Amino acid sequence: MAKNTMTWHPKLSKWRKIMDSRANLKDMIVQPSFRVPYINTGSTVLNILIGGSRLEDGSFACPGYPKGKIIEIFGRESSGKSTIAMMAMGQAIQQNNGQGCGLYVDLEHAVVDNYAMKLGCDFRPPELGGNGQAIRVAPHTFEETEAAVDAAALGGVDLIVIDSVAGFVSKREFERDITDEKQKLGVAEIPRLMSGWMPKLQDIISRTGTTVIFLNQTRDKIGAMGYTEEAKKSTTGGNALKFWASLRWLLVPKQSAKAKVYNPLTREHEEVPVATDVLVKNIKNKIDARQGHTGLVTIRYGVGIDELRTMMNVAEAYDIVGVKKAKGQPTKYTFKSPETGEVVEGAGIERFRLAMQKDQASLKCMMDLCAEKIVAGFRAIDDEQLALLAGDAVIVKTDEDDEYEDQGGPKVVDPEDMDVSVNEGLSVEALV
Repeated sequence: MAKNTMTWHPKLSKWRKIMDSRANLKDMIVQPSFRVPYINTGSTVLNILIGGSRLEDGSFACPGYPKGKIIEIFGRESSGKSTIAMMAMGQAIQQNNGQGCGLYVDLEHAVVDNYAMKLGCDFRPPELGGNGQAIRVAPHTFEETEAAVDAAALGGVDLIVIDSVAGFVSKREFERDITDEKQKLGVAEIPRLMSGWMPKLQDIISRTGTTVIFLNQTRDKIGAMGYTEEAKKSTTGGNALKFWASLRWLLVPKQSAKAKVYNPLTREHEEVPVATDVLVKNIKNKIDARQGHTGLVTIRYGVGIDELRTMMNVAEAYDIVGVKKAKGQPTKYTFKSPETGEVVEGAGIERFRLAMQKDQASLKCMMDLCAEKIVAGFRAIDDEQLALLAGDAVIVKTDEDDEYEDQGGPKVVDPEDMDVSVNEGLSVEALV
């Protein structure tokens, strides 16, 4: 076998000699890697939303949260941020044959441990029956949070979740007497602290491979001018997190599914929330350069991301599943497997969902078809397609516009439109 005769460019060779005498060059040079290590999100839609491009061997570039990167997930209240983050930690724990670990920084003190365990996060210590792979901490100040996160990153913890940036309180503010007018509130104190912390944190996690997920909330811009509501929205913590995050997701609840459940006490059918469809938008994506692409996932209460229901939305959108509507009757769903020819039917989305769960072969076939459609939909526009677009298709953003969508509440859908069956005595557990 012939040896590689390629050598460094003379100018780069000279630079290497100079740098060898001034710094540890081996510690500075970055070796290229076309396959990014990742943590599964728990959802096919979210995986492809992050890194849907295929490599030469047909595999995805980064189908999940990239390791060694900072990620920001933000949105209005009750948009599913904590659920998506805890599902990510559950997936991080399961990687490497169940040898992963995670740290959850609960600044909002709002985590329900029973729900977290359903998502794969067991925060119990080993002496109380836990697996010792996840710890939940509640620091008092920003400085304590920084120390806890940096120590976990230096220790090589797989995933760190900070919930949320809006809960940061500096030590000076924590010790301040709010009744004393002389001790005034510091201006932009947390943003200034974040500006100093982000470069340090990114350098640590890039070397240890730790993924850090920051959850954030939206706030109204005081005195902001604009023609739309979204032009008046911003996120807490300043701009440092926006700059250093490799991936930024905006979560927007789109519609809520409710079921009519019979209450024997009132002898009436009551509407009970079952799930919410959440739109996930790439505001920034430096992993796969797919800024602006969106995905729709279904978060089922008490369960987390409903993968089957999410993919069924994709199947319905791309006509992989046949839909037949009749006035006054539940919608009929039909799927015919192109591999085996077997047909799965169901009157109403929930009955069809249950039927697909029982037929694993048809379920796998439908999931594969949906994944291919999602990848095809995320392909970049080529020059020929761009040339066919109208001349006014290119929109120049003005200063009054904002990149975020409307943060209004989710649209409530009539249960009959969601095809949720109405049976007397039906419990919520039967639906989920």
